[in-house]
Amino acid sequence: MIARQSVWSNDDVAKLAKEFIPCADEVWRLQNSDDADCVHFRKWCDEGGTLNGDGPQTTRQGTFCCTPSGIFLGSLNHRQPARVAQMLRDALKKYNEIKKEDRLLKEDPAKTWETINRAEKQYPTDGLVLRVNSRDMPREGLRQDDWRTHAWNFEYVWFRKPELEGLVPNSFDKNTKWDIPDTVVRRIARYALIDNVRGQTPSWSNEQVKEDEIECSVSNIKRGTVYFDMTGKFLMEAEGRKIELTLVGKGEYNTRKQKLEKFELVLAGERTGRTQYNAREDDTATAPIAYVLHIAPDHPTEKIAPAEFWSYGWR
Repeated sequence: MIARQSVWSNDDVAKLAKEFIPCADEVWRLQNSDDADCVHFRKWCDEGGTLNGDGPQTTRQGTFCCTPSGIFLGSLNHRQPARVAQMLRDALKKYNEIKKEDRLLKEDPAKTWETINRAEKQYPTDGLVLRVNSRDMPREGLRQDDWRTHAWNFEYVWFRKPELEGLVPNSFDKNTKWDIPDTVVRRIARYALIDNVRGQTPSWSNEQVKEDEIECSVSNIKRGTVYFDMTGKFLMEAEGRKIELTLVGKGEYNTRKQKLEKFELVLAGERTGRTQYNAREDDTATAPIAYVLHIAPDHPTEKIAPAEFWSYGWR
């Protein structure tokens, strides 16, 4: 997240980026999959030298520039906007010196699309997609000039339609109360409520989820829409780390369309400990953390696969 905030928000970088077709992908897959897009990436990614050390399993995380045909133009892994801007200028200069026929692949890449196993192909169009925003809450003793003080992150949680059975009752009145199904609550606990504020972190295992519940109660019924409140609590704990949260939320269900039109959760509590890559090396003491979950907009930029999608077990 720090690179997105410090580099790609920079005016010079943003202006130069308009000369490119920017895209982002999960680097582990690019390094390890035999899909055509991953093989294509590995053909040229190291031409400018490995960015993060030697070895085939060293991460290739960074910013790369190339032609569609795979001619390498430049690479860098840095948070200084000026250095990224200069790399983009150099790459653009190289690109303009290449003949048009050499910039493109000889064959139509659309022919290989059906063979590529990307998680986005399993986007649950008839299910539910929640966007998860995470951040630390204000506390004393933090430096205001440290990016970590203002860090935030986001994630997505996907549900297929069959997994949502029982999310709302078949009938309502003003006294209706119910619990969100275990399958939904457990996925939220394991994959949404993680300490990824500053960096990457693994999901919780089933055994590490000690408490997870969301209770609902109707607050109003008007013109075919059921308005309901939600309360709940979560506790996830493993050796050396812990997150404990309370929840409040609002929902709206359109009975005529049989559609969930609003599902918003706010969770606040405390976290303790660290994982290998979440940048908590010197910040493991118990501290406040918060999350907001809501239905993701139906837009291409929001159709990003969850970080641990492959552990969902979908086939």
